[in-house]
Amino acid sequence: MLKQNITSQIAELYHQLIPSMEEGLLIVSLHEKVKTGEIDSNFSNKDIQRTIEETASLLPPNSNIPNKERLLKNLLTYFIERPVEQKNLYTLTEYSRKFILLIENKLNSPFRKFPLRESFKRYTNFAASDIKEINQFESWFNQGFQATTRENVFDHLEELKNQVKEAVQQLNKLLYSSDLDPKSIVSDFSIVFSGLAEKADEIRDTLRLGNSLQYEIDIVVSHFYGKTQEYGTPVSDIQKKEFKELHYAFSRASDIKEEILSFFSIVDNKLGQLRERIQYASTKLNELQDFLRHQSQFRNNLRRLFEYTMENSMVDKTLLIFPEGYSKKYIIQEKFKLSVLPNLYKNPSQSNLVIHVPEDFEYHQSEIQLIEAELTRQQRTAGLVNNLKKFLDHHQKLDLTEEFYNILENENDEETAIQVVHEITQYAHESKKYELIIDRSVNPQYYNKPIITWTSNIQIER
Repeated sequence: MLKQNITSQIAELYHQLIPSMEEGLLIVSLHEKVKTGEIDSNFSNKDIQRTIEETASLLPPNSNIPNKERLLKNLLTYFIERPVEQKNLYTLTEYSRKFILLIENKLNSPFRKFPLRESFKRYTNFAASDIKEINQFESWFNQGFQATTRENVFDHLEELKNQVKEAVQQLNKLLYSSDLDPKSIVSDFSIVFSGLAEKADEIRDTLRLGNSLQYEIDIVVSHFYGKTQEYGTPVSDIQKKEFKELHYAFSRASDIKEEILSFFSIVDNKLGQLRERIQYASTKLNELQDFLRHQSQFRNNLRRLFEYTMENSMVDKTLLIFPEGYSKKYIIQEKFKLSVLPNLYKNPSQSNLVIHVPEDFEYHQSEIQLIEAELTRQQRTAGLVNNLKKFLDHHQKLDLTEEFYNILENENDEETAIQVVHEITQYAHESKKYELIIDRSVNPQYYNKPIITWTSNIQIER
């Protein structure tokens, strides 16, 4: 019933709450003039009339200059008011300023210049070791997480989605533009894709920070649960009261955990949408390759045609005589006589049956899990490679075979072990400081391993 009342109120006051285009341009222009000092915060009738005439050029073609009295009548309800003791002047209301701020933030969001990972790191800065009492946990949740983190992260995600959408639109414009040469197209493509790569890195780092926060939350909940288990069975009234407080602390901590998990579920869905958009953008790179290849082939064929024509043709007065055997193309046609008109209405065509294919939710989830697993593998591989490089720089010698089997055993992933060894081998090969020594023999202690490899070492070049 309450929702119906609010809806009916909005329906009644909608045109006063949401300004028309003429009204919106007027209040935005007045706000800009006040901000730049062109007019005073308490402006006059002349200021309003002059601003209406200036904004008239921004209206659709053939539009007349809006009537000042009509605009003022609508705006005086919520957007413009008269200052105290200055009844001949006007000023913008607080509602008007909030409305303008909403538009400005949508068009030029302040979150565009502040990376998502930095915001997430700032607002989810939380350590389980700092929580000893439930009121500390509730204080962080209500004053830090609920009041600040949720909306800031959602605003960041919304702006990140807008940036990715703009990048995809820019790629489409570049791909189908006929005014740019191939070098310019490739250069602009490279700039857009480097920006998308940064967004992909932000998504991966945000997922990692989210996992860290959830891990800390689990520790806090386990802490309060452990207190209830260690207390034992209460006997006296004081013990029952203390146990009830411990049980409340555990119950409240569990509720907070569920709300945070619900928040991260929404974040995961939004990040999943962004990953799909970025993956879709990668298909534009394949389209660019096809476009450049066909364009180059067309230019080569056209050049060869001109060369052949110029070398083998003759000019007789004003006529251009093509060489004999010059290929000609004819329009294929066939003469026929229409003797009987078919009855088009005897057997009317039937509409094709549209088969709606249901969404395969399990397949969709499995593909998302594969992508996340691949991102995790790449991140883990990069970390292992950096560790081996530091070890090599410090000890100046590395048993590559031993490290391969250690990674294979610890990570339980053949792809990770092979990729790490490949990258560190490439690093040693390209470095002038180290040399790669490969012995085409197999160490007997590795005979029972699932993968058999030669004995390889990296050491400082002598």
